[in-house]
Amino acid sequence: MLLSSHTSDKDTVQKYIIESNAGHSYDEYEELSGEFYTSRKNFFPDGVPAYQEIGDTAFITLDAFDVRPDGVDYYKTAPTADAKDTVGIIAYSVRQILRENSPIKNVVLDLSYNGGGTVYTALYTIAAFLGKCMFNTVDPNTGAQVTRDYMADTNFDGIFDSKDYLAGKGFNLYCLESGISFSCANTVPCIFKDIGKVTLLGQTSGGGSCSVAYVTTAMGSMLQISNASMMCFRKNCSFYDIDRGAVPDIVITKTETFYNRPAFVEFIDGLL
Repeated sequence: MLLSSHTSDKDTVQKYIIESNAGHSYDEYEELSGEFYTSRKNFFPDGVPAYQEIGDTAFITLDAFDVRPDGVDYYKTAPTADAKDTVGIIAYSVRQILRENSPIKNVVLDLSYNGGGTVYTALYTIAAFLGKCMFNTVDPNTGAQVTRDYMADTNFDGIFDSKDYLAGKGFNLYCLESGISFSCANTVPCIFKDIGKVTLLGQTSGGGSCSVAYVTTAMGSMLQISNASMMCFRKNCSFYDIDRGAVPDIVITKTETFYNRPAFVEFIDGLL
């Protein structure tokens, strides 16, 4: 339950949430989130930059998949390093990585503290890495299966071409995931895993295969539920839901390893 109805107040809703108990899965998620928060805070007390270069490695950090602010048109004004939304961060990062005389050889998309967000910005992120994002869904009620292809115009020139993405240009592409990587942050590594062009590092993502739907009762209370669009892998014309998460190609067990980035760069270079 998200909001109270006209027959109750906010205190009643909060009391109900506390008394009903969120459940074991939520408790485990919160405990893991606290562990990662503490580790990251030790290395980034002032917050993690959305885009960071360390030697030959670029880190793109997304803690949520956010939409652009109202009134922002990147076709008129290109995003800068101050961008806070996903499209702005990804577009700025791709421009930096592809700039002339760029030193970048490795690109790490850090989703280790990302709890999800808006699916279309997640698909934009995937397309910026791969060139094309194949998005598969199934309706569990009807069995209807759908595959959609998405592309991203990251340089805002109105053309979808090879200048808009990173794959096929000699970069070593990585995605850093954890059990906190839920919903859309689970979708991204799952699609990377399915395509096989991005190496997954960290821990199995947190699952979450359905988009969120909002419903209102006749009394006016608002609730949040899973809707009838289940995100899937597609293999040999069969669809498999992604709720179990994406298993990393290389497991990282210590949370402090995720955020000690100079050591992380040495680790990545040692893989090559």
